[in-house]
Amino acid sequence: MSETPFDNPAITGASDRDQEDPAVRREQEDRLRTVWAAPKGWRYWSAVNNTEVGIWYTATSFAFMLFAGVLGLMIRSQLAVPDNDFLTASFYNQVYTLHGTVMMFLFAVPIFEAVAIILLPQMLGARDLPFPRLSAFGYWCFLIGGVFVCGSIFFDSAPEGGWFMYP
Repeated sequence: MSETPFDNPAITGASDRDQEDPAVRREQEDRLRTVWAAPKGWRYWSAVNNTEVGIWYTATSFAFMLFAGVLGLMIRSQLAVPDNDFLTASFYNQVYTLHGTVMMFLFAVPIFEAVAIILLPQMLGARDLPFPRLSAFGYWCFLIGGVFVCGSIFFDSAPEGGWFMYP
């Protein structure tokens, strides 16, 4: 029977007698935990648990909803008084388009996805989603893309297509 490197006491520094001693076993397990532990603060960025990813989606969706709400307040402020010059015509079109886009694609759709990510594994009796890393990757794409879309308004380069921009 061939020995693996992990079975070799010269490499691991352990013997059969050490495996029987609980104190030595605990010390070895502590060393392994130290070696394999994630760096401090890194756990949040690399988590793939469906509940955590679903909570991220929910929190980020509500943050985008607040941003879209501020845009909506700007729209209503512009329309509150006739001949208001609070927003220029071009900037009003950008705010109007971005408000609708953010509410639909960065709040409404992701909030349904968040509920599905959290509830579906529980409803199906599964421990996790079939592809948890893909779900986490999707979240980071959603976040980064949303930041770029929302950030375009600050550089006066947001789309001005209105409600006709998407089918």
